[in-house]
Amino acid sequence: MGALRIAVALPNLGIYGGIRRFLELGEVWTRRGCEVALLTPEAAGPRRAWIPFTGALGSLSSLSTRHWDVLISPDPGLFALARAPGALRVYYSVLERAPLEWEAIRSADLVLANSAGMRRYLARRGISAHDAAGGVNVEFFRPPPHDRRAERARAGGPLRALVYGRLSRRRKGTWTAARAIERAALRARAAVELVLFDARPAGPAAEAAAGATGAAGAAGAAGIAPAGAEPAPALERALRIPHRWVLDPSQRDLANLYGSADIFVSAERRAGWCNTAAEAMACGASVACTRSGTEDFAEDGVTAAVARWPWSWALARALRRLIGDPDYRAAIAARGQAKIQEFSWERTADRIERALESRLGGRIDAAEANAVAR
Repeated sequence: MGALRIAVALPNLGIYGGIRRFLELGEVWTRRGCEVALLTPEAAGPRRAWIPFTGALGSLSSLSTRHWDVLISPDPGLFALARAPGALRVYYSVLERAPLEWEAIRSADLVLANSAGMRRYLARRGISAHDAAGGVNVEFFRPPPHDRRAERARAGGPLRALVYGRLSRRRKGTWTAARAIERAALRARAAVELVLFDARPAGPAAEAAAGATGAAGAAGAAGIAPAGAEPAPALERALRIPHRWVLDPSQRDLANLYGSADIFVSAERRAGWCNTAAEAMACGASVACTRSGTEDFAEDGVTAAVARWPWSWALARALRRLIGDPDYRAAIAARGQAKIQEFSWERTADRIERALESRLGGRIDAAEANAVAR
């Protein structure tokens, strides 16, 4: 792809998987010679990238003051309102039934979908979306150099099950996953420790607590919140298995959590692409999941244990063999770790570039000519 100017309209730069997607893709395109800007509303708060990003961060109010070749957004409301004269309008569909999604689709020149499930969802509604599935940073998220999981299992230590603890979003399925682990562990009479992690949403309160954030990873590793921070979220009831919270982990803390987990469990509903399951798989954890957001990389009995229905009893059934059979668990983890390499951000960027080239036509040649002239 030529040296294009790409504007990305985002609702915020908070610590979310959907925002990571554009920081990661933007970094790939910047390295490839494109000019990339991530633009947010003035009310979105401070503009600061939480993973490495060498492109520009700015305000959506500047969108109409520059020439852009491509305008991309995953946010239907922002996309429907954003105006970049002459730019190819690309709506990146990441969530089923998102508010105002049809307004966004109708105003798009090109529609991308972030998973096989999203493409099927759109196809049922007569929309042909290009494959933009993925991804995961396979250079950062990978098994630890000194992987102690097998050693811990041989020593009779408890299995460690990891769950994304975003209780505030019911579609994330945190409570369903926790109950499934509890049910499977008790049925198998196995020693299982549940670890839940979450990052507090970005915003004024988070900014005020920024000084405490660095301590949160270390304190969270002990299952407590740092002094002055909010307490750990409360589950709907006490679990009958040991569990603890890790709050506001740094990116390195997060990779370490994945790399120490024997099993990662996802019970998402209406997910486009399940970042956490992909990251855990890349770090060598065996994954048990629903089909939501995981169809591209989770094949039942091959790369993951996949529940047919998003209910705790169905997920517990999928977990039983992972918990009770160490060899099966290791094989699932190894095949999953190999499969997820297909979804590096570089490969996702390649797929999107092919879609852009199919629509831009001569614009790419013009952009390359302008780059040479500069």
